[in-house]
Amino acid sequence: MPSFTCIAKNCPFETSAPNEAELMKKIAEHAKTVHKMDPMPPDILAKVKAAIKP
Repeated sequence: MPSFTCIAKNCPFETSAPNEAELMKKIAEHAKTVHKMDPMPPDILAKVKAAIKP
């Protein structure tokens, strides 16, 4: 089950999902509501994808 810990400093957000597509939905919602990123910039998206643990 893929998991993710937010890459923003001092952000405690952690999540997991049955697959990467569902995980990305959760991450995108978090980025939008907490970090006001809608959509996520391409450089941040690349860092987010690199931080996903299988």
